[in-house]
Amino acid sequence: MKRTCSATLVLYTDSSSENEEETDAPKEKSSLPPPVKKRRLPTLAAHLAPTVPLDDPSRHQGRTRATPHVDGQWAAYIYVPILLHGKLRNIVERALTIARGEVASVHPLGGSGPDSDSVADVRELHISLTRPFFLHAHQREVMRRVVRDTAKAHSPFTASFAAFSDLTNDEHTRTFLCMEVGAGHQELRALSDTLTPALQSFRQKEYYDQPRFHASFAWVLLDRPAQASVSEAPEPLAPLAVAPWEDPTNGNESSFSTITCLPENIIPALNAELGSQLNGSAGIFEAGEVRIRIGKDVFSWGLSR
Repeated sequence: MKRTCSATLVLYTDSSSENEEETDAPKEKSSLPPPVKKRRLPTLAAHLAPTVPLDDPSRHQGRTRATPHVDGQWAAYIYVPILLHGKLRNIVERALTIARGEVASVHPLGGSGPDSDSVADVRELHISLTRPFFLHAHQREVMRRVVRDTAKAHSPFTASFAAFSDLTNDEHTRTFLCMEVGAGHQELRALSDTLTPALQSFRQKEYYDQPRFHASFAWVLLDRPAQASVSEAPEPLAPLAVAPWEDPTNGNESSFSTITCLPENIIPALNAELGSQLNGSAGIFEAGEVRIRIGKDVFSWGLSR
C-alpha cells in the first residue's frame, strides 16, 4: 500500500509591486480653495490720530522738557504748600524787584499761567519733599496712598525761613532764587525720608542725601551748563533738556534772555536788606499739609497724627 504525499502551495503577496501600483496611481486634486490674500488696512485719518504734546519753548518762556513725553507715564512730585500773603508776600515782591535790578530776565515762580510775570499772580509757594519722578498708570493710586499714609503719620508743625540763597536745577539750565528753611528742617526731612521706600520700589531717585529744603520764588535761564553741588535741589517745574535758545521743533533761534550765571552780589544784597525780616516773624509759617501732583491733578492730605 503506497502513501500519497500532497504538497500545499502557499501564495505570498508581493507588497513591493502593490506599493508601486499605489505610487503610480494619479493623485486627486485638493478640494480646498486657495488662501485669500490679506488686504492692508487703510491709513488712519489725521483727525483720528492721537495728539502728541509739542515741546515748544516759545509757550513756556524758553523752557523745554528734560524727559520726552511717553504715553501712559505721568510726571509727579510731592511738596508742602506755603501760602504767600501778608509780610511774606511783601518780602518776596521786594526781593524780586532787587533781583530784576541786576538781571531783567528774572521771572517769578508759581504764577497763574505760563506767561505770568508778576508776583501778584503767585498765590502760594512750595517746599519739595521729592525730586520730580514718573509714574505709570497702575502706580498712581499706590503713590496717592503712600502720601496719604505719610500725612497721617506726621503732625503739623511750625517752621520758618532763615535766609535767601540760589540753587541750580539738575540739568544746569535754570538758577532759582529761594528762601531756605531753618526751623522745621528735621520735620521736613522726616516727611521726605518716609517717602523714600516707595520711590525706590518704583525705581525712582530718592531726595538728596543732604537736602536743603527751600521755597523758590523766581528763576532765570542759564546759557551754558555750570557745575552744581550735590546738595543743590531742582524744582519740579524746571526740567530743561536743550539750550534755551534752541527750539527742537524748527531749530530757529529764540529771543529768550539767558545769563552765564547769577551775579554774585544779588544774594548778599537780598540778605542785607531783607534777611532780618525773613528770619523774623514774617518768615514763620505753618506746615499742615502734604500734596502730590500727578500730571495736572493735585491731591492733598492734612498732617493729622
